[in-house]
Amino acid sequence: MGIEFIRKKAKTYRRRWDIGRRDLGTADLFTKEPTCVARLLPFDLAHSADIQVGNVVIVEASGGILVARVGLNEIARAEHPPSEILSAVQNSCGIAKGTIEQVHGLARVAEISLC
Repeated sequence: MGIEFIRKKAKTYRRRWDIGRRDLGTADLFTKEPTCVARLLPFDLAHSADIQVGNVVIVEASGGILVARVGLNEIARAEHPPSEILSAVQNSCGIAKGTIEQVHGLARVAEISLC
């Protein structure tokens, strides 16, 4: 009698679980969306850098500077980054992901957002 009861009610429990999962994923008036504001930082481009807006780069902390790389090639560096950004990159094992937001070709400067 116990196993018959479980088999009979198992569908009800599973369906109820699915309804609860659906309710958790439905936004309402009090739902707060997490926001992440990326910090833009100007980097001086290397002479051989060939990048476009939207490219993903790896930013490494090297001493007191930040170096942006694509693969193993250094494409840009920030000589005097703000201390809070430098410490944030150093605290994340010395590596962060960046996205190129703007490229100023004449000035040889790229604005890279760090997340």
